[in-house]
Amino acid sequence: MNSEVATLQTIANTLEQDPLASQRVLAEKAGMSIGLMNAVLKRFVERGWIMLTNVNLRKLSYAITPAGIAELTARSQKFARRNFELANEYHETLCKYITEAKKQGKTKLYLYGQSYIKFLLVYSCQILNVTFAEKDTSEPVDNSAFCVVGELNEEEKIRELEEKGCLNLLGLMKE
Repeated sequence: MNSEVATLQTIANTLEQDPLASQRVLAEKAGMSIGLMNAVLKRFVERGWIMLTNVNLRKLSYAITPAGIAELTARSQKFARRNFELANEYHETLCKYITEAKKQGKTKLYLYGQSYIKFLLVYSCQILNVTFAEKDTSEPVDNSAFCVVGELNEEEKIRELEEKGCLNLLGLMKE
């Protein structure tokens, strides 16, 4: 079902850019054969997600119906809800670790390298009154601070910084 809704989203995006897009164009944008796109479009018409109209004898026009838009909206809301839940879980986990580090006298948190969840680190530090700073992965590890290495660094660099005392952010989130 998710791949169908993703295909519906691709079709909607394509039709937004090119309202008269052909089946061939829709298939190319969705990364599928024309035959498969034809079957998908028929299924979507049966579900009421897409409406077909004749432009002329040789050309069909496709439009996303209100039911199709409702399906896409529901999917977007589910996706957002799940991401908010994950962000909250990560925030709680980070607060737990930062609180423990603070009990050990560490009032600074250094992020070595880049992380998708830097905003959660900044937010957690603000709430817990801990100084946040970013460090380049080539800078020495400051063991007087709570040091974490971002998941966007190369694996070799992550291992190297872990060996020097940094905690792997990705590892923290898996626990």
